[in-house]
Amino acid sequence: MKILITGANGFIGSYLSKYCLQKGDMVIASSRTFHESTKVLLRGASLIQLDVLNKTELEQIHVEADVIIHTATANDVVSKDTLNGITLSALGTRNILDFAVRNKIPRCVVFSTLQVYGTELNGKITEESPLHYQNDYGLNHVFSEMYAELYARQGKLHTVAVRPSNVYGRILTGSFNRWNLVPGCFCKEALENGMITIKSSGKQMRNFVNLQNLSRAMDCILRNFPEHFECYNLASSQTLSMKAVAETVKQVYQKLYDSTIQIAINGSEPQTSNYFEVSLEKLEKSGFTEDKSFTLESEIEQIFNYLNQTKRYGSH
Repeated sequence: MKILITGANGFIGSYLSKYCLQKGDMVIASSRTFHESTKVLLRGASLIQLDVLNKTELEQIHVEADVIIHTATANDVVSKDTLNGITLSALGTRNILDFAVRNKIPRCVVFSTLQVYGTELNGKITEESPLHYQNDYGLNHVFSEMYAELYARQGKLHTVAVRPSNVYGRILTGSFNRWNLVPGCFCKEALENGMITIKSSGKQMRNFVNLQNLSRAMDCILRNFPEHFECYNLASSQTLSMKAVAETVKQVYQKLYDSTIQIAINGSEPQTSNYFEVSLEKLEKSGFTEDKSFTLESEIEQIFNYLNQTKRYGSH
């Protein structure tokens, strides 16, 4: 299969590109710029510089592919700038869909987020659960999903929207700059300050999906691509509180460095935990089975190793 991946210099895009290469797929990795370490990581892929917001540039690029995986949508940081968030998620997605149509690429997967259902989830979450976006980040991805659904309904493309939960895993390139993500932010602070700070009560629950399982799920969707527009929750069976994640980081730190650290709880909200479960039933129908050998503990250890090797932290 020949796969074009946008945002291939990013956290998810670089990992997914490497995974597809290892599976034997032909990969066209695209990004506005490539870090030197990304170029090394993706040897064997065709690298093209592509800005999803530059329509003139997009009209001049011609590629052959079986499918586009569009990961270059607005993350939570970009979404804090309202104009940039809407522009990247809505207009950027529409530009990529038009690019697919012009280049006769029949299928496109658009990356969304589990936060289209809300930030504090409760109960059982399925793809049929009502959307309840509570911030610009969730809303921006609703726009990108709506464009994907529109192009499928108009018969222009076969499209899918995927809604990952909190993604974590091994950092493969020096382009990574998302140190607001859990558990990476806890690991970095542990090395810098010898402690972990939680700016809330730590009781809020989040679902965590490993990059390896996300990539395996994507592979199943690509091999069993639906005829009509579909949404898939890319989640896991691992739902934990922020405090529980911090405790896990603390345990791994102690194992690696034979030293203990403190966890500071600097908030009182939320006062109770939001218990929820993300259904994997629809994903499993595509052939996906969760690989539980990629644990939170093992990946936290890899994040610590990355920080030590790259020295991307201050001394404490």
